[in-house]
Order: sequence, then structure tokens, then C-alpha cells
Amino acid sequence: MKKEIIKKCGGLPLAASVMGGLLRMKRKEEWQLVLKNKLSNFSGDEDGVMEILKLSFDCLPSPSIKKCFAYCSIFPKDTMMKGDILIELWMAEGLLQADVNNQMMMEEIGMNCLRILLQSSLFAETKSYQETRYYKMHDLVHDLAESMSKSTKVINNIRYLAVDLSGGREEKEKLLESLSTSLRTLFVKGDLSGDMLMKLKNLYVLNLSHATTQELPITIGKLTHLRYVNLSSSRICILPDSLCKLYNLQTLALDSMYVKDLPKGMCNLISLRHLYFYTFDEKFQMPLEMRRLSCLQTLEFFNVGREKGRQIEELGCLKNLKGSLSIRNLQLVKDRKAAEEANLFGKANLFRLILVWALAWDREGDNYNYDKDVLDGLKPHPNLEELVIQRFMGDQFPRWSMDLPITLPKLARLEFYYCHRCRELLPLQNFTFLKELVIWFCRGLTSLPSDMLQSCISLQKLQVAYCDKLISFPLDLQQTPSLLELELYACPKLKTSMMPKGFGFLPSLNRLEIGPFSDDDDHENSSIYNEFDWSGLISFSSLSSILCDLELFGLPHMEFLPHQIQYLTTLTSLRLHDFGGIKALPDWFGNFAALEYLCLFGFKELRHLPSEDAMRSLTKLKVLLVYGSPLLKEKCTPESSGLDSQWSKISHIQLLLISD
Repeated sequence: MKKEIIKKCGGLPLAASVMGGLLRMKRKEEWQLVLKNKLSNFSGDEDGVMEILKLSFDCLPSPSIKKCFAYCSIFPKDTMMKGDILIELWMAEGLLQADVNNQMMMEEIGMNCLRILLQSSLFAETKSYQETRYYKMHDLVHDLAESMSKSTKVINNIRYLAVDLSGGREEKEKLLESLSTSLRTLFVKGDLSGDMLMKLKNLYVLNLSHATTQELPITIGKLTHLRYVNLSSSRICILPDSLCKLYNLQTLALDSMYVKDLPKGMCNLISLRHLYFYTFDEKFQMPLEMRRLSCLQTLEFFNVGREKGRQIEELGCLKNLKGSLSIRNLQLVKDRKAAEEANLFGKANLFRLILVWALAWDREGDNYNYDKDVLDGLKPHPNLEELVIQRFMGDQFPRWSMDLPITLPKLARLEFYYCHRCRELLPLQNFTFLKELVIWFCRGLTSLPSDMLQSCISLQKLQVAYCDKLISFPLDLQQTPSLLELELYACPKLKTSMMPKGFGFLPSLNRLEIGPFSDDDDHENSSIYNEFDWSGLISFSSLSSILCDLELFGLPHMEFLPHQIQYLTTLTSLRLHDFGGIKALPDWFGNFAALEYLCLFGFKELRHLPSEDAMRSLTKLKVLLVYGSPLLKEKCTPESSGLDSQWSKISHIQLLLISD
């Protein structure tokens, strides 16, 4: 039977994929029935593929899922459809069938619908980022969706329409007017007048994501059935107060670049589930009484304010928040009790939490001791996967954070920024789920213990940078065998002898960024790297290395590169900074046969590149960038001549930039 199925597919990948998706949901004894009764006349051409696609559509388990699939015909072919947006559109149109036991939220039902369409191979997942997934339909699948959609039938029944108003406007507005009673979904490219908008009173979905006008028409408030409004990627920056009369609105997507203020009555949008809006402005004032938006699931940030109705307790009633949430201006929260009002521990669906205090110079006169109490009251739910702490000025961390493998067992990413008063970080031993650790601008840190990451067997990325007082970090890399990226730079007091060791135990390391370091010796040579664990790095490099990206920082008067890097022959990218005393690059650069990208910064005395033979050995080199080398620049032009000219060495490189 397998051979017969393969033969039926005629070597067509789409046919095989859809056939597999179709048969996956059936018992083996049903396969023969499908082949004999449904596909007996199947041919391996485009018509035959459409036959399989139609059969797959017919076998979808419910009319609701069939309608969801057909609805997707409103998107142009080859569109990458964001999963969350699809679900929200289906919800707005009322296409999702509610759970009879009322146990599942509509978003969960929509996710099940997506899974079924994916399993049936009518959808294909193209990419994902964190919790966001994107889907596409093959062109033939799109043709099927279009043929199944009611929008392709008689004009009076059109419910879904995408229209470009940038040309032939008068004719298209007449079309819109004729459809004003039946139209439920409208995607508009161009601007829609207030008068025309007012006539579309039965709309559930309005997408103005390509509008060029600056003001959303005030008549938007007349469209009381609206459940989905998308203004992202538009230039609309002024939102009328009438927007807040849309009591059925479930999803509101705004353009963060243009919108500077939200309407005052946002708290009246009592059905709102998803608010897509983000601003970096920490002085942005949240709308009053956000607590009334009790259905809200998506809220990208909350700026704590001073006045009642904008304080942190507004978050307490938003029990369904999910995804990522940034809480800023935490210096305005004065004690643990107030912080606990946010009820972060009760928000089981948050996967990323960013906690931000004000910049130090904006906190003159503050009692930093509040910070520890406030952080203590912001204990997250154990489901949290990512935690970011910025500008925390306590000198100690609260009790719940001292045993993160227990309190946050699913935490995979942990980041610290500008925590200047902390002299030591949290213990992270036995944190088996942790994959990424970032420590930036923590200027109070003097040492990180050697066992800090003991048994962190899943850690893939470690960044430590701009820690001015850090002297010691003798990490045993044997404890982090999964490490892919290590960045340890801009820590000028860190001694090479007190750096991580054990590179021979990192078979998967592909990126390394290090330096410059301190040393008791003369900084005018390469001594700052003498005690670096080159042997470990080189030992695994010669065996099965995948190290492809090295970024190395020197000091302005260093006259030599660490000679050990010549043995890292798997490098495809090499960036070197501030080896300011070097006058000529060594010929062993010719060893980098795999090198594609070479960038030099701050080589002030550099006059000569490696020999022509060495440069010609770099057969894969496509990019050479040199910044801050005035003496080399004058020798690297087509006009340069004489024995000192370097032009013949580099003239073949595709992308070349040498500046002073």
C-alpha cells in the first residue's frame, strides 16, 4: 500500500505532504478506502494535486475549522501569517467553535485549529521566534482556500474583502458602499474617509495597517460591532476618544513609532483581550484604571505612575496576562506590600518579565533599600521562562531569588543590567534549565565564583560585559558543556589568570568574544593573553571544532597579536579591536582558509597587510573592513604605487572598506 501511495503522489512534494497529513489522522484500515474510493482517478498533475487538497479539506474535523481555513484566502499568496493574528481574526469573525464545557479560552481553541491545519499540511510553519509562529500556504492551497471562501461567490454575499484604494478610488468606494450591509472583514491599503467608514456599520474586522493619514476618523466610534482593529505599520498617530466606545473590541494593534498617546477612556474597552502597543518612553502615562480591562491578555508594558489609577496595583486585576510584560518606573513603588498588589505570582501565563527601575541620576535622594523589598514583592509565577532585571539598586537580592532552580524551575534566560550596587549575583548552581545568562554594566561586582554555574548543563550563551570592577571570574567551563557563545569583554580589571578555563570541554562553542584584560606585566605586548586558556581552545579546534566567530579586544599600545589564534583555522569571522601598536599583520593569516569576514578596528600604526601569497590564500574572504588605520588607507587605493602599495593584495575582495 505504501508503494501505491508513493506512486499516487507522482513525485510531487506538496502531494506527498498533504497525503501524509490526510492519512495521519486516519486508521490504516481506512487508507485503502481513501485510495480506492476517493483517489481512484488521481493523476500526478496539478489537477490531481487539487483533488488531494480538496479531499484533505473535506476531511477537516469540523465546519468551524473549514471556515477558518477558507478565511485565510483574504491574505495575498506567499504571505507569512502570524499565528496569533490569525487566531484573533478568527475570533473576531466568530469562526471558532466555543468549548461546550467552557474549559478552554478562545485563543486555545484557535491554537488547536492551527495545529489541525498544520497536521493536514494545508498550512506550513515557516519560522518561529520565542512564542510567535508564522505560517504560509502553498499557492495551490491558497487557490483551494479561495475557492472555498464565500468571498468568491455572488457579490451580495461578500463578507471578506481586501481593497487597494490608492488607485481607482471612486469606483472602489462605490463597491464598498454596495457591500456595506454584508461586509464583515475589510483590509484596506490606503486611506478610508470618515464618511465611508461610518457606512460600514456591520464590520467586525478593520485593517488599516497601510494608512498614510495621521488621524483615525472620529466616526470609528459608530462601528460598534468591531472586534479587531489593526493600525500597525500605518502613520496614524492621533486616536479619537470615540475609539473607546467600541465595547466589543477584542484586539487593538497600534503603530509604536507614530502613536504617542492613548485615548483617555481606554478603560471602557471592557472586552479588550490584546493591546499591541509599545513605547520606549518611560515617562509615558498609562491610561487610568487599566484594572477594568479584566479580559486583557496581551499588554506589552506598564509604566508605573504616581497618581491613583496608574499605580502598580492596576496590574493586580489583569489575571489573564500572557507572553511578555515590561514593568517600568519601579522606583515609584515604595514597599513590598504595594508590589504584591501586582499579583505577578498569580500570572501563570507570563513567559517573559522585564523589571525596570529609573536611571540612577533620576533617583537622587531615593532610598535604594526599597528596591530589595519591591523586588521581593514581585515574585513571579514558577512558569516564568525569562527574567530581566534592569537598574535594580539594592545591595542584596530578596530571598525568593536566592534559590531560582526551585522558585523558577522553568527559567531559561536571565539578564542583569545596570545593577551597580550588587557586589555578588545570585547563586545559580544546578540550574539545569538555564540556557542564557547576561550580566551587563554591573559595576559593583568584583568577583564571580568559580562554582557559580556548577551543573548548568543546558547553558548555551554567557555574556559578561562592562563590569568595571570585576577582577575574578575563574569559571570551570567543564560545568557548562553545552555552551555555544561566550562573551567576556569590557571588564578592564579582569585578570587573564582569573578567567574561565576548560575550553577543551566545549565541543559546541561557535562564538567567542573576549578582552581586554588587566595584568601585572607591561601592556605594550601580548602579555594580557599569556595566561588565557589557548591550549584548551586549540586542542578541541584541531579535533572537531565548530568555532567560527572570534572577536578579540587588545590595548592601544599592543604591538603583537596573540600568536595562538593562528591555529583556530575553522574561523569564518574575525574581528580585532585596538591592537594600536601593530605595524604589519603576520603572514600566518594565510592559515584562515575558511575566513569570510575580517574586520579591524583601531590599528592606528598599521601599514602593511600580510604578504600577497598569504592574502591570496584567503580564498573565501568576501568582506574586509578596516577602521582607524590612516597609514594603511593611503596604500590601499588603485592609485597607490611602489613597493609599499597594498592594493594588489586586496583588489579581488568583494566588499572592501578602509578608513582613517
